[in-house]
Amino acid sequence: MGVQLEYDASGELASTKAVARERGTTVVLEELFARWPVRQMDLKKNIRKEYLRAVAMVEQYAVICDGARITMSNRTKSGDPVVAVRTPVGADRLARLVSVLGAQMRPHMTELSAAGDPSSGLDLSLAGYISKPVPEAGRSAADKQYFFVNGRPCDFPKAKKLVNEVFRGYVPGKYPVYAVSIEINRSTVDVNLTPDKRMLLLRHEDQVLGILEEAVEQAVKPKETVFGVQMVQTQISAGGAGVKRESTSVPGVIMSSYDTQQDVANKRLKPQLDENFTPLKELASQQQQHKKQQQHQNVSSEPRHSAKKPSVVTLGTCRNRVQNDRYDWNSVESRLRLKQQRRERLQDESQRLILQTQEIDPSVAASGLSSNDTAATSALSRLIHKTDFAQMTIIGQFNLGFIIARLKDDLYIIDQHASDEKHHFEDLQRRCVIASQPLIRPVRLEMGVVDESVAIECREELERSGFCVEVDEEAEVGSRIRLVGQPVVDRVYYDKGDLMDLVGKLAEGQRGVRCERARRVFASRACRKAVMIGDPLDMARMRTIVRQLSELDHPWNCPHGRPTMRHLYRLQMPE
Repeated sequence: MGVQLEYDASGELASTKAVARERGTTVVLEELFARWPVRQMDLKKNIRKEYLRAVAMVEQYAVICDGARITMSNRTKSGDPVVAVRTPVGADRLARLVSVLGAQMRPHMTELSAAGDPSSGLDLSLAGYISKPVPEAGRSAADKQYFFVNGRPCDFPKAKKLVNEVFRGYVPGKYPVYAVSIEINRSTVDVNLTPDKRMLLLRHEDQVLGILEEAVEQAVKPKETVFGVQMVQTQISAGGAGVKRESTSVPGVIMSSYDTQQDVANKRLKPQLDENFTPLKELASQQQQHKKQQQHQNVSSEPRHSAKKPSVVTLGTCRNRVQNDRYDWNSVESRLRLKQQRRERLQDESQRLILQTQEIDPSVAASGLSSNDTAATSALSRLIHKTDFAQMTIIGQFNLGFIIARLKDDLYIIDQHASDEKHHFEDLQRRCVIASQPLIRPVRLEMGVVDESVAIECREELERSGFCVEVDEEAEVGSRIRLVGQPVVDRVYYDKGDLMDLVGKLAEGQRGVRCERARRVFASRACRKAVMIGDPLDMARMRTIVRQLSELDHPWNCPHGRPTMRHLYRLQMPE
C-alpha cells in the first residue's frame, strides 16, 4: 500500500489517502500557474524551451542519485505518456550517464579521478567520466556537461570553461560530454547564494580548479602508442664511411651485440667509426687553413682599407662543413635604434590624432576619459542596427572592392564580396532542400532521450537537410528512430555524426540551421556566386548589396568570419 498526498497551490497539504501502488515515489504536476494567467501564458509560449530545461534538470539528478531509479514522462495531447528520462535498475554511474546520453556514447567515455592533499587542508576527491578527444565523441553545443558538488547539481562556470578549453585544445570546434562529481568538506562550500542553490562559493577554488585541470588533462591527452619493431639491419653513413650496427627489438633504439637493455636505458650508444672517418673538428680545421692560404695569395691584389673592421661572430659547424656567418653588430645597433625611433613617432602620431578627435567630437573631452586608444575607441563607438543599412546613402566604390556609404554624420566602408556572399549564404540556408538517398536497410539510431524527442519534433527540419527518419512507437525509448534516408551532396554521403550535429543545434532552439558539413558546402557555393573583389559596380548594384544586408539575420560577418562593414570616419558638421 502507498499514500497519496495532495497539496494546494500554496504548498499546504490538502488531503491524504491510501492507494495501491508499487514501491517508489511519483510526483505529478498539474495546472501550473493556473492562478497567474500571465505566467501561464508565458509558459505556454515557451513551453518547449521550459520542457527541455526541466528534462535537463531531471537528467542531472538521474546521473548523480546512486541506488535510485528515476523515470520522467510527459503526457502529450493524445494522452499517451512519452518517457523523457529513464535510468536502469541498480545501474552504476556510467550506466546511468549512458542512459541519459545514449548508448552510442558508451565506447567514447573515459574515466577521470583525482584527490586533494589532506595535509594542505584540502580534503577533496574528484571522480567522473568525460568523452574521449575524438570528433565523433564531441558535441556542437555545451549542453551535456554536468557538475556535482557533494551530490548536488550546480553551476560552476569557471570549471566548465576550464574543461572546455582543455578538450578543445585536442578537438577544436567541439564540446566535451562529462559528468564530474566533487566531494569536499562542507564547511568550505557556501550554496546559499541563490534560491535554487545552484551557484556556490568555494574557499579553495583555485586549488580545486588546478586539480580538475590536471585530472582532465590526464584523461583526455593522447596516450603513448606501442608498436612492434622488426629485426632489421641498420646502416648509418657518416663522413663518407659506413657504420654498421646490430639489429634490435627495442623500439627506437639500436643495440650492439654487447649491450643489454639496461645499458641502453642508462646510456646513449656511441658508434664505432671506420678508419676512413674524418672527425668534424679536423675537417673544420683543414677548411679554415685552406681558406687562409687563399686569402694570403690574394692579399697583394686587394687594396687595404683603413676603416674599422666590423665585429664578427663565427657560428659552429653544420654537419661536415664549417659555416661562417658574419654579423655587423654596429649595423644591428643602428637598425634597433631606427626601430625605436619609428615606434616613438607612431606613439606621438597616435597622441596627436586623439587630441584632434577630442576637438572634433566634444563628447570625448566631456566624458573625462584619459587620452588612450581604448577610451577613445569606446567613446567614439557607434551603435548601428541592421535596419540602418536600408537608410544608408551610397557615396561610391573604393579600390574596386569596397562600398563607401554614409549614415547621418558617419561614413562606413562595406566589403562588397563579404556582404553579397552572406546574402547568398542565408538564401541557400533558407531555401535549399538537400536530396536524400533512400536506404535499402533502415538504420536504428541509439540516441539520448532529449535528442530523440527533439528529432521526432523537428522531423521536417531533418528532412530539409536530407535526413529521412521513421519513428517506431513500440520500440524502447532511446531507440525509436530509424534512419531510412541520408543526404548526399556532390556524391558525398552524410553520416550519423552529421545527423547528431544537426540535432544538437535544434536542441538549442535554433531553426533553419544545417549540419556543419552542409554549412561549409553552402558557404563555398555562396562565395563563388558572390560579387568578387575587383568587379566594378554601378550605383544600382551597390544599393542592392547594401539594402540586402538589412534583410539578413546576421549581416555582420560572412560565413567564413570576414567582417562586412567597418566605421570609417566621423564627419565634422559645420557650425
